[in-house]
Amino acid sequence: MDSTTSDTQAAAPAPATSAAKSAAAPYTLVVKHAFADYQIGQEITDAAEVAVVLAGENTANVLKRAV
Repeated sequence: MDSTTSDTQAAAPAPATSAAKSAAAPYTLVVKHAFADYQIGQEITDAAEVAVVLAGENTANVLKRAV
């Protein structure tokens, strides 16, 4: 069979890494009172997690530290 179209499919784009997906938070949260799965002294640096914690009822359980 002579065909002018290729039987191969185009390669799918590579998935983005988790570092590329989440932007850096403007600050780090440090846990001062344990809650959920977080322990005292643990740092929360992921921007999505920072936003969730600050939007929820556990805002008083963390300290904001400038990056």
